[in-house]
Amino acid sequence: MAAVTFLGTGPGDVTAGRFQSSVLLECAGANVLCDAGEPCSGRLLDLGCALGDIDAVWITHAHSDHTGGLPLFLQACASHGRTRPLSLGLPRHLHKPFEAWMAAVLFPMERLGFSLEIFDWEAGRTVKLGDLKVTPHLTTHLPGRPAGSPDLVPESFLFDVNYAGGRVVYSGDLGAAGDLASVLDAPMDLLICELAHLSLESLLGVLKPAAIGTLCLTHLPEALDGRRGEIKETCDEGLPGVDSVFLPADGERIAF
Repeated sequence: MAAVTFLGTGPGDVTAGRFQSSVLLECAGANVLCDAGEPCSGRLLDLGCALGDIDAVWITHAHSDHTGGLPLFLQACASHGRTRPLSLGLPRHLHKPFEAWMAAVLFPMERLGFSLEIFDWEAGRTVKLGDLKVTPHLTTHLPGRPAGSPDLVPESFLFDVNYAGGRVVYSGDLGAAGDLASVLDAPMDLLICELAHLSLESLLGVLKPAAIGTLCLTHLPEALDGRRGEIKETCDEGLPGVDSVFLPADGERIAF
């Protein structure tokens, strides 16, 4: 059975009692950390997940609420005795700055004690991890790459994850609900969608024809945090193609 654990569901402006964006995806025999907002390392240990059991870390974009826990996660993997390789997917513009970041906090790659296999996301290019296939799609959360420009500019991705008998989409951060259009052409078992940068009404409009087993709405801003029951009811009524709707709390694990 596949499952997802929400290590942190808080918004980027930070609110008391909630942690930052990080999701543990368990499917097809793989454990993948999607984004690494702080304090993802401690949350994994709190929930009984050994750091050495993580097979890959996939970062959607560079904002600190999605990356702030990454250096400590790698340092903690080293201090907990990890020896097997770890795959790390980054937006291309973040690759070199990340290596400089690790050096600046006095934990360069050669100190890790395990191989960190960094690769750069390229929109539309599928990457394999065991039996998983993940295809990144650009979102409009960040400006993107201007046509014809050779300069690297910030990019933000959503992930379309496929495996035998299953499909998961993780939105990262969106610029508009329409960013999901490229992944709604086929049914999915799980959609993890943020709700900080778009309206619920626009999301309902895009998702209404979609076939989704489980919809998890996360990254709720403080203004919506107290309206979880109302939002769930609205989704239940307005999304006939969705079997189950969750607005998960930090630490919640959902099987799908």
